[in-house]
Amino acid sequence: MRFVLGTILIVLAVAATRQEWFSGLDRFVYDSFIRHLNTPVADDILIVAIDAKSLTALGRWPFPRKMHAHLLDIIARGKPAVVGVDINFAEPDRQHPEDDQALVQATRNAQNTVYPVVLEQYSTGRELRESLPFPALRDAAAALGHVHVELEADGIARSAFLKAGLDRPVWPAFSLAMARVAGDWPRSRGFPESARTVIYRDLSQNVWRNHRQVLIPFPASGKDVDRVSYADVINGKVAPRRFQDKYVLVGATAAGLGDNIPTPVSANGRPVFGVEFNAWVLNALLQNRLIVPVAKPWQYAFNTVLVLIMLMLYQPRGWKWVYGIVLLLVIIPGLVYLLLAAFGYWYPPAVMLMSIVFFFLAANWHLLRKLLNVLFEERRLSQTALTAIGEAVVHLDGRGHIVKFNPIAEKFSGREAADVNGRPVDDVFHLYQPEGRAFLLGEQLSGNLHNFNRILLLKSADGKEYRVNVVLNKVSRSSGNNQTTVMVLTDVSKEHALASEVSHRKTHNVLTGLPNQGLMAQRLKDYMAKASARSSRLAVVYLDIDHFSKINEVRGIEVGNQLLQSAAGKLKEFLGDQVDVGHIGGDEFLLVLEEYKLDRSMDDMVGLIFALFARPLHIKGVGNMRVSVTLGVSLYPEHGNSPELLIGHASAAMHYGKAEGGGQIVYYESGMQDKATRMLEIESYLHHALDKGKLEVFYQPLIEASTLRITGVEALARLSSESGQPIPPEEFIDVAERSGLIVEMGYQQLHRACTQLEQWRKKGFPLRLSCNFSPRQMSSSQVMQKIHQIVEVTGFDPEYLDFEITENMLLSSTPQVEEVLEQVQAMGIGITIDDFGTGYSSMSYLTRFHFDRLKIDRSFVEELHKQEGSRAITSAIITMAHDLGLGVVAEGVETLEQYELLLSQGCDEIQGYYIGRPMRAELLQEYLVANDGYVRLPEQ
Repeated sequence: MRFVLGTILIVLAVAATRQEWFSGLDRFVYDSFIRHLNTPVADDILIVAIDAKSLTALGRWPFPRKMHAHLLDIIARGKPAVVGVDINFAEPDRQHPEDDQALVQATRNAQNTVYPVVLEQYSTGRELRESLPFPALRDAAAALGHVHVELEADGIARSAFLKAGLDRPVWPAFSLAMARVAGDWPRSRGFPESARTVIYRDLSQNVWRNHRQVLIPFPASGKDVDRVSYADVINGKVAPRRFQDKYVLVGATAAGLGDNIPTPVSANGRPVFGVEFNAWVLNALLQNRLIVPVAKPWQYAFNTVLVLIMLMLYQPRGWKWVYGIVLLLVIIPGLVYLLLAAFGYWYPPAVMLMSIVFFFLAANWHLLRKLLNVLFEERRLSQTALTAIGEAVVHLDGRGHIVKFNPIAEKFSGREAADVNGRPVDDVFHLYQPEGRAFLLGEQLSGNLHNFNRILLLKSADGKEYRVNVVLNKVSRSSGNNQTTVMVLTDVSKEHALASEVSHRKTHNVLTGLPNQGLMAQRLKDYMAKASARSSRLAVVYLDIDHFSKINEVRGIEVGNQLLQSAAGKLKEFLGDQVDVGHIGGDEFLLVLEEYKLDRSMDDMVGLIFALFARPLHIKGVGNMRVSVTLGVSLYPEHGNSPELLIGHASAAMHYGKAEGGGQIVYYESGMQDKATRMLEIESYLHHALDKGKLEVFYQPLIEASTLRITGVEALARLSSESGQPIPPEEFIDVAERSGLIVEMGYQQLHRACTQLEQWRKKGFPLRLSCNFSPRQMSSSQVMQKIHQIVEVTGFDPEYLDFEITENMLLSSTPQVEEVLEQVQAMGIGITIDDFGTGYSSMSYLTRFHFDRLKIDRSFVEELHKQEGSRAITSAIITMAHDLGLGVVAEGVETLEQYELLLSQGCDEIQGYYIGRPMRAELLQEYLVANDGYVRLPEQ
C-alpha cells in the first residue's frame, strides 16, 4: 500500500512540477514573501524622468533629438558610471539630420551610453523584428541591451531575462549591459559575464528567445529610486555633480508615454514604468540580490525526497504521524522563505505543499470537505490583488469574453462585475479612436497582441468619458490553444488635457489668449481663398501701441501686460466676429477684415479701430490710461497675393507711420518697404547669428584712473551682414529690442563673455565683466534661472560680474524690478547705473537700492574741456557717489585733457577711445600679456 501510494504521489508531483498546475499558488506565496524582503535601494542609481512636468515645460513628446544630445552633454559633465537611455531611436530623423549628428556626437563623447533593443512586430503580418538604434548611434553606443518584459498568466511581471534575442538570445538585458559598461557586474551566483548559450531543439525562425531567467526583489511600498525631472536637468536646475559615479537611466514616466508594468508590489501603489522596471533590475543586480529559480531537475528530486519522508512518517493507525505532516506544512514555507531571503533562490513550494495535502487526504479522505476551503483561498487572494491595483484590469478568455473584472474596471465601464462576466468585451467597453470612429477590441484579439498600446476614448454606460491608455497582453496559460488576454486601462485624461493646453499655447499668445502670428497667417490664407472665390477684398491691419517700451520702463512690466490685455479685450468686445484679431508679439496686433462680413466700408472700419483708442483704457490698480496707436494697412489683392506679403506690407506701412511720429493710419505704398526690409534684414542677420552662435563680442577696457591698471572690460555685441559688413550697434540693438531678440542676445553675449574672462582669469588676469541689462531681460520670467545656469556652466565667479542698468528702468520701481535686483545682488553680482545724469530728475532710487557704482554719461565728458558747467557736474556726481559709498566710471573719454580732469576730480575708473577701443578677445589678450595688465597712454 505504501509503495503504491508513494509511486502515485511521485508521479503526480513530477507531472504537477512539469505542467505548473499550481503556479497560481506559487505566485501568491512568492508575492507574499517578496513584500517582506525589505530590499534596500541603492543610492547610486538615478532616474532622469520624462514626466508630466517635462511635457509642460518642454513641449509635447517626442522631444527633438538635439535636446537629448544636450541632456547627455550635461550628464556627461558629471562623470556618471554609465548612462542608460531607455528611448527607441530606431530610424534616422530625415528632416533634422543635424539633430541625429548631435545625438551621435554626444553619445560618442560620453563613451558610456547604453541604448535599448526593442522587440517589435511589423505593421503587416505577424513577423517580429529587433528594433535597434539607427546605425550611426548604434556604433557610438557603449553597449545595447534588450528591454523585453513578459507578464505571467496573472498579468504581473516578476522576472527578467539576462539574455534574449530573435532566434538566438544574444542581447544582454538593458540593466546587465549598463552594469557591464560600468564594470560592476558580479561574477558570483552562477551568472558569469559570458556563458554558453542554451541550445534549442526547436530551430524555427522568427521566434523571440529568452534565456537566464531571474526574479526581481522589488522593494517594499514607499521605497523608490532617486530621480530628477528631465526638464530640471535641461533647464539647469540640477547640478552636473549630481550624476557623479551614478548609474543614470533616462526614460518616460509620464502617463501615456511609458509602459505600465504591473509588479508584485503594485497592490501598494501604481504599476511601474519601463525605465523604473529596468532600475529595479539594476538595483538587484548591483547588490547581487537577483533571485534564481531552482531548476526543474532539483525540484523533481526534492519533491521525491519529501514523498519518501511522508511515507516514513505514515502509520495506518494512530494520529502521531499527523503531527509530523502538519509540522512539514509549517517547515517547508519557512525553509522556502529562508532559501529566498538568505541565499537568493526561489523554490516553488506549491507542489510540495499540495503533495502533503493530497497525501493527508488520501489517508484521511473524510477530511476532504474541511480542506476544500484551502483550495479556493488562492482565488480570493488573487481577487484581492486585482481590487487593490490602481488601474482597470480585465481578464479575457480566448473568445474575447470577460472572465475577471476589478473595481476600477467597473468605474470605467459604468457596470457591475456580476453583470458583465461572460459578455464580449466590446459590449461592455465602448472605445473610440480620436477622430470618433468606433474601435473594436474583438478584432484586435484575433491577431498578435505583442506591444499593443493605444490611447483611445472610452464612453461608459453612465455617460462619463475617459481618455484611456489601453494595453493588451496575450498569455499562454498552458500548452495548446488555452490562452487568456490581460487588458489594462489607465486614465490619462488629465495628461491629455495638459497636452491640449500646451498645443493651444503654441498657436495662441499666452498673455492675451489671442491667435499668434503663425495661426493668423494660416487663417489669412483661407480668407484670401474665400475672397478670391467671391471676387471680394480684404484688409490686413498691423496695429502697434505707440511708446509702449517707455510705458514698460516707467510704469513697469506688470502695468504693460495689463495694458496689452485691456487693448485685446477692447478689440474683441467692439469688433466681435466681423474682424479676426491676433496678438503677434509685444505690443503688436494683427487684424483681418473680410469685406463681405462688414456692416460698413473697410475704410470706415479701419477708422473705427483707430478711434477705439481715443478713449482711455482702464488698468486695474492704475486707473485710466491714454495711449495712441499706429495702424499699417495692406489690401488684397492690390498689395500682395500671399499672407507673408500682406503682413509684411502692413508692417512696413506701420513702421513708416511710426517713423513719421506715430498716432496715424498709413496705407501701404511702394517704397515703404525699404526701411522695413532693412529692419527685416537685420532681424534675419540677428536670427542667423543667434541660431549659429556667430554673434561677436568685443571688449572695451576699463582702467583704474590712478594706476592705469586694466580692472575690467565691458562686453559689447557686434553684428555683421552676410557679406561681412559691420552693422552699426544703434541699428541692430533697436531691432533686437523691437523683436524681443535682445533677451537671447544678452544671454549668449553673457555666456561667451563669462567663458572668455574665466580663461583670462586662469592666465592671471582677474578682470571684472560689465554687461548691459535690458528691460526685456528684466521682464523675462527665466532671467535668474538663465544667469544661474550661465555662471554654473562657465565656472565664472559672480563677484567679478557687473550689470549696467538705466535710470529709467529703476524709476519703474515695480516689485519685479526690485525682486530681480535683490536676487542679482544676492548672487554677488554688482549693479552699475548706466548713463547717469540723463534720466528723470528724481534720484530717490539712490537711497532705495544698493548700487556699486555710477557711470557718468559721455555727454558730460565730451564738454569737460569746453564748458565750466560740465566740469562742475562731473565733480558733483563724483563727490555725491563717493559720499554714498559708490565707485564712479566715466565713459566716452577720448582726450588726454578729459582723462587728466577726471583724474584730478577723483574719478575711479575710465573708459573710452583714448584708453582703448572695443576689440576682439584675441587682440585684447595680446595687449594684456604684452603690457602685463596695464594700459599705455597714447603719445602726445
